[in-house]
Amino acid sequence: MKTFNSKLIFLLAAFSLMGVGCGKSNQFQTGSNNTNQPIYDGGIGGEAPAAPDGGGTSSGSTSGGNVVDFVPVSFAEMNSYVGIRPLNNPSNYKLTIDLENVGSNRYGGTVKLSYVDTGYSYTGTFDSGLGTNVKMSGLQDNNMLEAEYNRWFTYNGKTVFNGFFQDQYGAIVVVIDKVVNQGDGQGSSTVSGSVYYKNFGQSYVQQSPYRKCWYIRSGPYNCRASAVMNKTSPYPADGYRKLGTFSGLVVSEAFK
Repeated sequence: MKTFNSKLIFLLAAFSLMGVGCGKSNQFQTGSNNTNQPIYDGGIGGEAPAAPDGGGTSSGSTSGGNVVDFVPVSFAEMNSYVGIRPLNNPSNYKLTIDLENVGSNRYGGTVKLSYVDTGYSYTGTFDSGLGTNVKMSGLQDNNMLEAEYNRWFTYNGKTVFNGFFQDQYGAIVVVIDKVVNQGDGQGSSTVSGSVYYKNFGQSYVQQSPYRKCWYIRSGPYNCRASAVMNKTSPYPADGYRKLGTFSGLVVSEAFK
């Protein structure tokens, strides 16, 4: 029996890597489609639009324009997002977005969601990766940017953004669907948007160290969303749920 169990565990691990998939665990606050390539709405060679105002020219702000208030859609939704423990009386929600252009106007970096509950501060740090997928025989999407799907695009005549980020417990999609140009020539456009989340499922199989969850096509660690990958809408479906909204984010502070 012990030999059989050992072989079964080995086979499960092998299958998860072959499909670039893994299991999922229950997501914490800290915290599918089989399309291989995104569909671009313009540009040459997959070049996407840059962030509004150039997205890399500092506005000179010292007030932390990349840190904004976050408003959950409900207490129940926050409880679902946290997952591993019940919330009591959370407050002081903040969203911090710190991204950089990693090539072809794709933006990688970290997104942090923090709050205070019963005197303790909690921060979920989600990242997209700043490099490229490691090249391995038998795996798909070799050498693609880890942040390939994180970019600005045009939707219904408006400049919008969406992108994937993950931690060990699940994935989020950051959506920006409103840009306000201040018209001062200092790169101080502000944006509003929302955050969607999808917790990983429970699994005894280890998550793959070789791919982010949006490159995993099956299993509990698959966090793919067609709208984000193909830029058919700013808003993800595919099991994602809206967690909350934000406004007043300074583009030049969040997108370097």
